[in-house]
Amino acid sequence: FLTVPLSRFIGSPAMNLLKGTVRKGEKPVVDIAGTAFPMPANSAGEDGQTVVYGVRPEHLEIHPDGVEAKISVVEPTGSETLVFVRFGEGEMVALFRERHDFKPGDTLKLKPRLDQVHLFDAETGKRL
Repeated sequence: FLTVPLSRFIGSPAMNLLKGTVRKGEKPVVDIAGTAFPMPANSAGEDGQTVVYGVRPEHLEIHPDGVEAKISVVEPTGSETLVFVRFGEGEMVALFRERHDFKPGDTLKLKPRLDQVHLFDAETGKRL
């Protein structure tokens, strides 16, 4: 995906596009609504830069080191499960390729597959 607008149109459900701030340190992260999301090791982006963190719903995995998120809506769709979650002040969507018995109010720890994370410049919308 080369730009934010293009990434909105490709795929269903749409890519999660989360605005945040790069925090370079021992482990580089993007601070999104007060929650630290991991960055790929080779990511561009300067400390303090405002970026858009893009991750497709199917590239979020349940992981003990993931971001804690509370389920607001569960949509079973045949063999898949679509889950809308809230973390801090943010929201995102996760898609699991299998059925789960999640309920609204349940808590998940979700971690993006770092090889599938896209960072965009928040001002230009271009991929970093």
